Amino acid sequence: MLMTPMRTFPSLFVGRRSLVEAMEIDAVEAGAQGTAFTCGACDAVILTAESREAVADVVVKCRCGEYNQL
Repeated sequence: MLMTPMRTFPSLFVGRRSLVEAMEIDAVEAGAQGTAFTCGACDAVILTAESREAVADVVVKCRCGEYNQL
């Protein structure tokens, strides 16, 4: 599984992105296929997906409070 860090930004997002709240994810249990995306602030795995294109229009709010996007 490829680990990809997301970048954080300070506040609300602009555009057509959807907000997703992160849940606790075990990257090993999620499987070896696809990509695991990590929070840019705390390095926790916050999202898994088959490809980067699947999360191109998504903003993920981590449990630490930071907003992340690709």
